[in-house]
Amino acid sequence: MRVTIIGIDGLDHDVVEELDLRNLKQRVHGRLAIPDECYREIASGDRSPWTPLCWMTILTGALPPEEYRQARARSYRNPLVEGLKRRLGRSLAFMQGKRNLLQKVGIRQARMGGRLSRGAVSKGMNTIFDLAERSMDFNVPTYSDTFSLKPLHDAHEERELLRFVDEEHELMERFVLSVLGRGAEYDLLMAYTRVLDHFGHQMYRTEAFYHRYRMMDLFIHELAPKVEGLLLIVSDHGFTGLEGTAHGGKHSDHATYSMNLPMDTPMNSLLDVYPLVERALEAKG
Repeated sequence: MRVTIIGIDGLDHDVVEELDLRNLKQRVHGRLAIPDECYREIASGDRSPWTPLCWMTILTGALPPEEYRQARARSYRNPLVEGLKRRLGRSLAFMQGKRNLLQKVGIRQARMGGRLSRGAVSKGMNTIFDLAERSMDFNVPTYSDTFSLKPLHDAHEERELLRFVDEEHELMERFVLSVLGRGAEYDLLMAYTRVLDHFGHQMYRTEAFYHRYRMMDLFIHELAPKVEGLLLIVSDHGFTGLEGTAHGGKHSDHATYSMNLPMDTPMNSLLDVYPLVERALEAKG
């Protein structure tokens, strides 16, 4: 059976239910537990699912190796430093050499996920792509040569970053629809988008946030009739409100999935995606 996977970073099960987005729900859908080994400390005493570890688990069906789980924890930004960056950042950017200049004028290859960038799961770890004779991937965290439009990380550029992730998502849609439209031969196709994750962090439960969910549902509506075999939608985590902010969001303790076909495979955890794909690829189309 041919398998097509759309990985949607930050897709929240409860929001999909709240808006009754039937294309995203498909025929079979539910929550997925996130193993403790996919969490990292983000502040003193505060732990959260970390995107690269979650996708590594999805791709391999195994818990992340200890060397990745012990990577340095992130910390909150220093308000004084952020204030200086907001005042001087645009001026100083031109003094940071050729790399920054290239980022400002166009498109570049970029590493997503810090230390767990492309190739992280290739070192002695089988992935779902090893299960298929013919596979295609687009922007899959910890696996693909990732693509990004002008990666921006400064606080004063957060709104601009939202525009860029919208554009990245449009490229993902065009890629997938083009592959299906030209009848490309594959056993496994996986494409990834991070747009809902960024809107979840910055615009949680705003109209702009809900609009991206509805647009994602429309994309699946357009995509689904073109898919032969299994169409699997999966996220690495959902979202919940960030205390002390009006529209800030943080990663929740569950992920979600949906399928266009019922499969005789339990789906309870991120660890169950790998055996599901294995079972589907072995099944007759």
